[in-house]
Amino acid sequence: MKLVGYYRVPPVRGIFFSPAQEERLLLLGCEEVFSDRCLASGVVRPGLARAVEALEDGGALAVPSFHALGGDMAGLVDAVLKLKALGLHLVVQQPEVDTRIDPGFFESCQMLAGFSRERPMVRAAETALIAKGGKAGGMKGLKAEAQAETQDAPTSEA
Repeated sequence: MKLVGYYRVPPVRGIFFSPAQEERLLLLGCEEVFSDRCLASGVVRPGLARAVEALEDGGALAVPSFHALGGDMAGLVDAVLKLKALGLHLVVQQPEVDTRIDPGFFESCQMLAGFSRERPMVRAAETALIAKGGKAGGMKGLKAEAQAETQDAPTSEA
């Protein structure tokens, strides 16, 4: 199984690669290491694309940290799920994640992606419920309904 490394270099003038990150990935066993430079103007990652292209089904992409894959949670989850869809594994050095050993990380990312997709629908339903409660007595009506449910619940004495 081929292991390919990838890292991103911070946007510092005159710095185009990181010997320390590259060395860490080579010591991990990466056959090739690719990198990109962070740009303030946008997310362009030709190095990541080349790293993924260098892998075959069942191969693994190694990164020093999650920051190499995404600047925010949505970007990270998207990148991880793309790797899974391509039949690739992910190895993260810090915190330690290796989907070759435990593929559960992919399942967690799928759940987070589902949550992210469902959140706007849930928020709309909550807004509609509050608006409906507002017409039928406002939040007092919702609180009274919750209290009634609590009083109807069986109590257990210890």
